[in-house]
Amino acid sequence: MNLAGSPEQAWQSWFESVWADREDRVYREQFRALGDGVFSASAEHYARLKQTPRHPGWLHHGVFACPPSGVRNHHCYITSGLSNPWNLDAPGRDPSGYSGLGFELMICTKDRAQWAVSVLHHLMAWQLLVATGAVQGQPLGMGQRIPLGGPIDGSATGQLTWALCEAPTHCAAGFELQSGKVEWLLLVGATEKEIAFARTSDQKDLVARLQQDGGWPITDPARESRA
Repeated sequence: MNLAGSPEQAWQSWFESVWADREDRVYREQFRALGDGVFSASAEHYARLKQTPRHPGWLHHGVFACPPSGVRNHHCYITSGLSNPWNLDAPGRDPSGYSGLGFELMICTKDRAQWAVSVLHHLMAWQLLVATGAVQGQPLGMGQRIPLGGPIDGSATGQLTWALCEAPTHCAAGFELQSGKVEWLLLVGATEKEIAFARTSDQKDLVARLQQDGGWPITDPARESRA
């Protein structure tokens, strides 16, 4: 890698190479087809949180809608940008061992689902704002439950008003970049009753139930509660 020029130019060149490596190598190796291109986030997603993007690069973060391929028979919606190493000021591996926020998000669906893009855009904006201290909250992680404020697909009748945040079991759990490791956080829709069950029992028990009943890893907004 040519690091000639100013330190800023060297960092920018390296940063872009990390971004390209994630999308051109890692994502294509794991998902094969990446659909018709990236759905970039917009300032509107930040405005919904009564904020503005803290960095112009945030508007280049986005979501890929990966269609079924030889490695899976479902659609897979994935974010690209949360693992960008914005926090580093020189090329290299993050001292924490993780690149950027340390994760990217994933939603799996049986059919094409524009709602999945919207949900991921919202959560991506929220997490970037949390990471920079612009809004209160905590970083997403395994075992968390996320209230969505309404049906996951934006309908009037859907029962899935929460998202479980877990490690995927149907694909690789993560990947490595020059800047550090990255985990996949799989988001799976859940009902109020299922969340109540997870609170009184254990989220692992709910995940096991969803796996047995076909509610995992694919999110079907029209499904009935499994609890």
